[in-house]
Amino acid sequence: MAVPFTCTDCGRCCASLGRSISIERRATGRHYDCREAVRRETFRAEVSEEHRLAVPSLVGCPFLVWPSPERSACACHGTRPRLCREYRCASMRIFDADGTERGHVGGRRSLLTDDPALRALWDAGEGEEEAVWRERIEAALAGTGYRAEWYD
Repeated sequence: MAVPFTCTDCGRCCASLGRSISIERRATGRHYDCREAVRRETFRAEVSEEHRLAVPSLVGCPFLVWPSPERSACACHGTRPRLCREYRCASMRIFDADGTERGHVGGRRSLLTDDPALRALWDAGEGEEEAVWRERIEAALAGTGYRAEWYD
């Protein structure tokens, strides 16, 4: 059963997807005229007061900041473009028995993981029809101690 998506503030999306955001000019101290490269839409980003002094990331989106080593933030979250508002980094997250995230799925079946056992389970169903694959992967994950969260 699908659950609502919840952002974990890991910053991976903004580090990769953010390369498509470019600042065209600084309009005021906290306002930037920008363009996103996917739809070619322009937008005015306003850096929040909370993040105005934050050091931007050197990778990805120019508005990606790190308030702490474990948590990222979007400095212009309130004025981010449609591309960012509609983006979901994962259609599924997979957790081990201790509740630690072991991998996540981007798109329909692209697993990102460092866990070799999870990778082997995942790759065993290469080429299966969607319904057959989903039923098999849910049973395989549950049978080996993993828990999957599917997102809307």
